Amino acid sequence: MAAVDLFMSLPWLFLLITIRAMLPLDLAPVVSVIVTFTLLGFLGWAASARVVCAGARTLRSSMFMLNARGQGCRSWRLIAFQLLPNLRLVLWAQFLISIPVFVLAEANLGMLGLGVTEPLPSLGGLMRELENLPTVPLQPWRLVPIAVLAACVSAFQIIVSGYEVEV
Repeated sequence: MAAVDLFMSLPWLFLLITIRAMLPLDLAPVVSVIVTFTLLGFLGWAASARVVCAGARTLRSSMFMLNARGQGCRSWRLIAFQLLPNLRLVLWAQFLISIPVFVLAEANLGMLGLGVTEPLPSLGGLMRELENLPTVPLQPWRLVPIAVLAACVSAFQIIVSGYEVEV
C-alpha cells in the first residue's frame, strides 16, 4: 500500500504528460497507441487498487472466508473461488469509473500532440483542430469531438450511478 500512497500523492496527469513528452514524438501510429495506453495503465492504477484492497480487506474477515479457511482451502483457492467472485461488483465499478478518466487523459494528451499520432483518429487529435478559434463559427462541425467526449464521459457516469456496490 506504500506504493499506492506514493502514486496517489503524485499528480498523475502531469506525470503522464512529462513522461510522454520525454519519449520520442515521431512514433509509428500503432506504437503511439501502445505507448499512450501503457502509460495510462501504468500511472492510473492507484485509485482503483486502493478501493479493491479495502474491499478485499473487508471480505478477508467475513464468515464465508473464515469457513473456507477452516475447511482447509489453500490460499489460491480462497482467492479464486471466494474472494474474486465477491469483489466482482467492486472491480466492475472501478473499471467503469476508470474509463472516463482515461478517455479524458488521452484527450488531453492528444490536444497537446502527445497522444495517438496521425493518421489514427483520437478525440484529442480532433479537438486539436479547435486551436484556430475564429474559423469555428464558419465550420461548426469542428465542435463534434467535444460533444462526443462529453457524451462518452456522461454515458459512463450514468452507467456507474446505476450501480450500488456494498462491500
